[in-house]
Amino acid sequence: MRLFEGYWASLKPLEVEEPVDVWIHRPLAFLLARILLPTSISPNAVTIVSTVFGLSALGSMLSNFPQHMPVAGICVFLSAVSDCADGQLARMRGTSSILGRMLDGAADLVVSIAVVGGAACVVLQNHSRTVPEFVLFAVAVALTGVTGSFHTASYDHYKNLYLRLTHPKYQEGEDLETARERHSQAASPRSIWVRAAWPIYLFYLKSQVDFIHGYDPHTTCRLNKMPPYAPGIATVYAKHNAPMMRQWKMWFGFGSLTFGLAVATATNLLGVYLILRGVLLNLWYFAYMMPQQRRASRRAFSEMGIAVR
Repeated sequence: MRLFEGYWASLKPLEVEEPVDVWIHRPLAFLLARILLPTSISPNAVTIVSTVFGLSALGSMLSNFPQHMPVAGICVFLSAVSDCADGQLARMRGTSSILGRMLDGAADLVVSIAVVGGAACVVLQNHSRTVPEFVLFAVAVALTGVTGSFHTASYDHYKNLYLRLTHPKYQEGEDLETARERHSQAASPRSIWVRAAWPIYLFYLKSQVDFIHGYDPHTTCRLNKMPPYAPGIATVYAKHNAPMMRQWKMWFGFGSLTFGLAVATATNLLGVYLILRGVLLNLWYFAYMMPQQRRASRRAFSEMGIAVR
């Protein structure tokens, strides 16, 4: 019973946790975190392991040894599990930090570029019999890769904003301006991992701000300018955005992306995954999620009386 309770305590609020993480990635990650809990291994070290698995997946995809695709799929899956374990280990130790979240975010971007890039190479290699076929799949791969980054950036933004406004204990994420200020004031010398993570992290935040403001002018990316938790504000924001949050966490998070890629890679069905994510999921995203989220943001911020700049 204590193990069961400990697992649920290691999670973020279920309103924002991806179901694929809760039921698949995080149970295994929790066992790993429990094993590491009494050791000196840090959550940041687990983040590095997640990155190594992601890069190993890329190497396996581009190799031609027997069963290289199932091996690549397993590496993608293990990268997702260890990506969950670093945060759970930090929460179990009570050592969650802005630096840890920054390293985790940078690692996620590196892993996603490596895995999606490797998958793109495999798909194009399998569909290059004629020039029209190659061009068709090249365009589809590019659109799927770009829009996939839109999906995860959207989920990440609305998840962090939801936690800021509806939960008194969670201050997930930081805005671009705060990150830039923290970077300029950071003491030297820094470890090689931190120095490598900073430009990746700032690039991600800048790209996220540009994209979110481009399609939802009614929200705000200034997370650190949000007012302190207040029950009234929490109620209003949840009323308008809880239904949207259920959709974001179900289909558009990083866990959903990596799990789908892991299965499609292991079974060598990346072309099918390309169609499902690049066509069907994008229809849902652009035709429903974006306009609905704009309306939800406009109504919530108007009713809360918070000005958005």
